[in-house]
Amino acid sequence: MKNVKHDNTNAPAKIALRKHFLDLMHPRKILECYAGEERQMYHACYQGYDVTALDIKGGRGVKKIDNRRYVRNHADEYDFFDLDAYGSPYPLLATLLARRTNPAPFTVIITDGTKLNLSYQHPPYILGGPARIPKTLAIPGLRRFHGELVHYLLRAMSDHYNVEFSHLVAATGQLKNMAYFGFVARKREGHIGDLRP
Repeated sequence: MKNVKHDNTNAPAKIALRKHFLDLMHPRKILECYAGEERQMYHACYQGYDVTALDIKGGRGVKKIDNRRYVRNHADEYDFFDLDAYGSPYPLLATLLARRTNPAPFTVIITDGTKLNLSYQHPPYILGGPARIPKTLAIPGLRRFHGELVHYLLRAMSDHYNVEFSHLVAATGQLKNMAYFGFVARKREGHIGDLRP
């Protein structure tokens, strides 16, 4: 069969999560990263909002640019960030937290596909790094600890980038290899470290 796409996402769970945070935070400006050619989340959630959509492939209404490069220069312009990566959203989240100086609260929505990588028994660096798990160390059953690794990573990022996280919500209907969650974040006063990824 030609041109058959296999989507391993749970669109209703992703939509419900986004609508929850849209109702909670009433964003001014949304940055939709990894928007995709079909812009499914835009059509389901973001019409009527001021949205900038990014994807390395580009597309109709989508800026063709690397997400991390754009966020490095525009982190303070938005108050709602949709990080809908099929793989790991954490390098982009680290870039966002490092570059953000605006003290106003902002929302982050995460689509996390790193659980699949954990099946291969090696932690992706962005998850294993803060826990100081060597990249080459094989850990049988590692995928069972995906949630714990994510919580540990967020705690490490909170300390490192001097950010507070609140309103952490995980979507219901998680799929086998995908996790969906969102939170509200804000820079603490007196930011000291600034590690720029």
